[in-house]
Amino acid sequence: MADRNWRYLLFLMAAHHPKEKLDHTIRIGLGRKNIYLCSRCTGVALGILGIFAASYFGFAVPTALIFPIIGFLPFFAVVDWFTQSAKLRQSNTVLRVSSGFLLGISEGLGFLLLFSGNWLGFLVAIGFAAVYAVSVYLIASRTRCLQAYLEELNRMS
Repeated sequence: MADRNWRYLLFLMAAHHPKEKLDHTIRIGLGRKNIYLCSRCTGVALGILGIFAASYFGFAVPTALIFPIIGFLPFFAVVDWFTQSAKLRQSNTVLRVSSGFLLGISEGLGFLLLFSGNWLGFLVAIGFAAVYAVSVYLIASRTRCLQAYLEELNRMS
């Protein structure tokens, strides 16, 4: 029993979704085993890796564009997640990975600000993230979307 619980915990850590919602994941086959990864998180990881790779190879985002990019690109992931969570429409894997990728670019730029010692720039990036988080919370709590989302999470446990 403990082995089964451990496996399910690992599954939830990678997929973030119950088995009934595997359409929110990317399946990777390894022999006879399948690994399910959250589509949006996969996109985020690819976006962060892409920004780090671009930086490593000498490509740089013009300074004047860093904050508009950090402020604007997360919008697509927020809209995709919210409209899906509010059951206004059904998202798909391509949208999730794409919006996650754009979010990852934004996060990657924020991390580059941190790693380059641009503390003020990093704090501005954190400020953008905070504005998004508070906005999503306020909209979701007023539309009952937050309650439905939390109930869904409780059903998973």
